[in-house]
Amino acid sequence: MRRSQIVSLLLAILIGFGSLAGVLAAGWAPVLGVQLQGGVEVLLRPTAPADDEQLDRAIEIIRSRVDALGVAEPDITRQGEQVVVQLPGVKDKQRAVDLVGQTAELRFRPVLLTFNPFDEAEFGSALDLADAYNGAIEPEDDAAAEAEAVDPAAFPNFTLPEDDIADQAVVLPGRGEPVGYVLGPAELTGEAVAEAAATFNNEWVVNVDLTDDGAVGFDAIAARYFGQQVAIVLDGVVESAPVIRATEFGGTAVISGTFDEDGARDLAVALRFGALPVEFEQDDVRTVSATLGEGTLRAGVIAGIVGLILVGLYMLVYYRLLGIVAVASLAISGSVLWSLISWLGESRGLALTLAGTTGIIVSIGVQVDSNIVYYERIKEEVRRGRAVRSAADASFKGAFMTIVWADLASLIGAGVLYQLTSGTVRGFALYLGLATLIDLAVSYFFMRPLVVFIARRLVNEEPRRLGVLRAADGDVVPAPVSAGGAEPAGGTS
Repeated sequence: MRRSQIVSLLLAILIGFGSLAGVLAAGWAPVLGVQLQGGVEVLLRPTAPADDEQLDRAIEIIRSRVDALGVAEPDITRQGEQVVVQLPGVKDKQRAVDLVGQTAELRFRPVLLTFNPFDEAEFGSALDLADAYNGAIEPEDDAAAEAEAVDPAAFPNFTLPEDDIADQAVVLPGRGEPVGYVLGPAELTGEAVAEAAATFNNEWVVNVDLTDDGAVGFDAIAARYFGQQVAIVLDGVVESAPVIRATEFGGTAVISGTFDEDGARDLAVALRFGALPVEFEQDDVRTVSATLGEGTLRAGVIAGIVGLILVGLYMLVYYRLLGIVAVASLAISGSVLWSLISWLGESRGLALTLAGTTGIIVSIGVQVDSNIVYYERIKEEVRRGRAVRSAADASFKGAFMTIVWADLASLIGAGVLYQLTSGTVRGFALYLGLATLIDLAVSYFFMRPLVVFIARRLVNEEPRRLGVLRAADGDVVPAPVSAGGAEPAGGTS
């Protein structure tokens, strides 16, 4: 056995079990998808007819918002005109649901009046001022109009979403505070925003970078309303109403107010990814319980363990000592795959979905096929009278080329599925592809040197220990059917 093979074998063992020990020591584990850990599913329906381009753009924006929230492996798909959003493992479900369908129309409006929304007289005066500003009534109209404005039957009466028109005065509530605002027409919209980020500087604020045109427009507002309040309005709610304290801002503004961390981050996310091109309403919100997810996970784990045990027993009975190599190869591949999935979940938010679990289970057959291809070539050479140790060395080159071409077919299929599909099917393709790549590496760097070691040190030219009889013994053992259901290439050479 060559020194390079010994080094290869030891490195494969070190990488496989060392990576597993590392992720376990770090406390990392695969992040589970909504079917395996529970979560929430939101069905959004457009309030008006929308074309394919608008819906596709809306899905892109929703996916960006959800990714920014840190939700692992969200599944966002179209079903006709509906958009289905699956959010696995979210802690604050309502917060995520609210942000998903938010249209995020940002407007900068001058503050004409602030009032106490729980005081009927002040509320009525606010409505009167807004109507007067919009020309609905004249300020000198008689007392009947004033009485109508403060009619308790209409109290409270903030501007409805359908009446929130950019070029008219509106009466809107403040976010998280008992303050109402009468606001003038919008002087700038969210199109002026290039970037937004939440930061903490004694308090949570949102730093906003403006576009070139937006910077010019914002400076014009600052010069016009210096020393006065300008409200930042998001979807009919005043997020903040800071006092303008400079006449020029140089393309950068800071939105401050009574933000907590979640509020600041949600506002930054909504501003960063812009308005949805379609207004949605929540058609349905379904919660997948953690208990149901755990049951599905338990069933998948049991199925995987039973499959591994049956495959291991088959390999041990049929291939004897070589069956040990097959089981060890699966252990190395599983360790590397577990470590990789855990790392991707921790660093990239990649989740293990039910479809991904299916891809991993299917990959067991792919990996066992690689062992069978090599073992059958060894057995053929031994039947022809070749020494076991010589057959182990000589058979690998041809066997590995067969393994490469077989795995390449799986990789092509996985790649096509990943590129041309969406949702859970992509999870199946991704994990099948990862497992197949790991199989190639394990076959070359672990399976080959371990088989050579066993052939040289443990077989002692007793081919029965490999589950094979020489042709001279009068008993030729037929090649088995591979785990994938087809006769292995090594059995026909």
